[in-house]
Amino acid sequence: MDSPSEIVRVLQVVLGIGLVIFVHELGHYLAARLCKVRVETFSLGFGPRLFGWRVGPTYYQVALVPLGGFCRMAGEERRFEGLPPEPDELPAKGVGQRFFIYSGGVLMNLLFGLVVFPILFQVGVPFTKPVIGDTVPGGPAWQARVPPGSEVLQVNENPVFEFAHLYTEVALGDPRHSRLLVRDPATGAEHTYDLVPERDESEGIAMIGVRPGFERDAQGNVVLDVQPDSPAARAGLVSGDRLVEVVNGVPGLWLLEQLNLLASGHEPWELVIEGAAGRRTVRVAPELTATLDERPRVGIAAVVDRVKAVRASPLVEALDLCVGDRILAVNERPLRRLGDFTRALLADGPLVLRVLRGEETRTASAPALSRAEALALASDVVLEASEDRTEIYVQPGEAGERAGLRSGDVVLQIDGTDVHAWQDIIDLVGRSAKEERVAEFRIARTGEADHLSIAVRPEARPLALYGLAPRQAEYVYRAESWGAAIAFGGRCSWRFLEDSWLTLKRMLTRDVSPKNLGGIITIGAVSYSLTEAGWVKLFFFLCLVSINLAFLNILPIPVLDGGHLFFLIIEKLKGSPVSNRVLSASQAVGVVLLLSLMVYVTYNDLVRFVFPAE
Repeated sequence: MDSPSEIVRVLQVVLGIGLVIFVHELGHYLAARLCKVRVETFSLGFGPRLFGWRVGPTYYQVALVPLGGFCRMAGEERRFEGLPPEPDELPAKGVGQRFFIYSGGVLMNLLFGLVVFPILFQVGVPFTKPVIGDTVPGGPAWQARVPPGSEVLQVNENPVFEFAHLYTEVALGDPRHSRLLVRDPATGAEHTYDLVPERDESEGIAMIGVRPGFERDAQGNVVLDVQPDSPAARAGLVSGDRLVEVVNGVPGLWLLEQLNLLASGHEPWELVIEGAAGRRTVRVAPELTATLDERPRVGIAAVVDRVKAVRASPLVEALDLCVGDRILAVNERPLRRLGDFTRALLADGPLVLRVLRGEETRTASAPALSRAEALALASDVVLEASEDRTEIYVQPGEAGERAGLRSGDVVLQIDGTDVHAWQDIIDLVGRSAKEERVAEFRIARTGEADHLSIAVRPEARPLALYGLAPRQAEYVYRAESWGAAIAFGGRCSWRFLEDSWLTLKRMLTRDVSPKNLGGIITIGAVSYSLTEAGWVKLFFFLCLVSINLAFLNILPIPVLDGGHLFFLIIEKLKGSPVSNRVLSASQAVGVVLLLSLMVYVTYNDLVRFVFPAE
């Protein structure tokens, strides 16, 4: 943190999170004062006091641990002492007043959203457009042929105004069915698609396989953002230029896949650009930075030749391609990596595929394809890495190629240990990298009678900087009037409250993984990232946090506000408070549950932000 701007952003995060906590505790404080209950301590944070001051009977303080706060009212422990309460102490008040005091924090958190949301919507809130940039090959949206560029209007009959809501509605909806209402980008007509979501184990939620869209001009070209003093800027590009084509990319692949495929080999980007300088072809050569990739590698990958998914089409049926087939070669060109299938289909001449199904190798053929037919076939057949095999693709210029490995080699052993699947290679190479030594590969190579031994030292490669990126498709929602802003703010508050309940419900039914829970680190990290988007976006997120805090506190867990409210309801029904023994035991259980939850969400935060999985 070496710049004033970063310090300002951190202060924004601290003040923002502190504001939400302050609002909650202020709710308890005001409710107590209205009910003429003496407040002894009003604290932001827990643990040792950093500083504070006394005003009247109340001591106001800021404590060291910023994980919450508390409002200590006079007499809260009185019932455990067996002494009659004073008139200005909490136990002296009736059930209704105590219920109001304990619910004050929740009510104030909800009020924060109901008040701040309309202000933000009157000013204008930036959102990512609910536009599908592309569908994930093989996913539910891809299978349903949802057109890229479609604007999502509704998911499960709920209006969608931001792309992230699409994920939320699918994850929290019926895990067996999602209904999308979209507007076709070409015709403007509205269409409904019924999809069956697929659970993504890495994310722990159901998804339909869609990616956010990019900002485009009237001709459909992607608008670019260019970093100052970067390779792209030095090549003559400026922010606002439009990308027409990646000349040396793979047609048919998603734009970012094309760029990432080239970047993985530190290859230059040959781009057709439209801008103020007219249409031109620009070559952006990467700048290799001093920053190294965190994971040393040898530069090999699993061969991409297994059919993962197919969509029905006359050509797919004529070639009789099925999930699980291995496409060994197209026109005698072996498939090694992502994009090879498309490149081979675009070659001139009749189409001949050599396909392995089970133990049988067969040939499938078709007449020469037009470019449109070739791209259509490539889009209807999804290939994946054959991770149950150990044949390799060798990245040009990396450690493996320099040591003598070749694409098509089959790895038999590494460091004397037999390998049977791609994960074995990852584990053994990772071990040698961690121990900073060479990995001894024993391989079988076509044309060689004997097995070969090749020593490869994993190396950390410099990161390649190009300095340009597609601009995210965004818009600013601004209400037409204060009435519309208030109505929309109310709907948002209710929606986020409902999402909190559905998240808990889906976790109980195990449709949503608890690993999606986040704690103070997640809140801080997201808040920090949003400070770059401005105060409006940050306050929008703080409203969301405030409403989630209200929901969490209303849960009937002892030591939380909801636990107190639960016991007050019991007291009202039975005519007397629960016994001290029951209350003490329940609070002990509540403390254990709350601490366990805090430990768990902190672990999730550390895995997500500090020690991400490789």
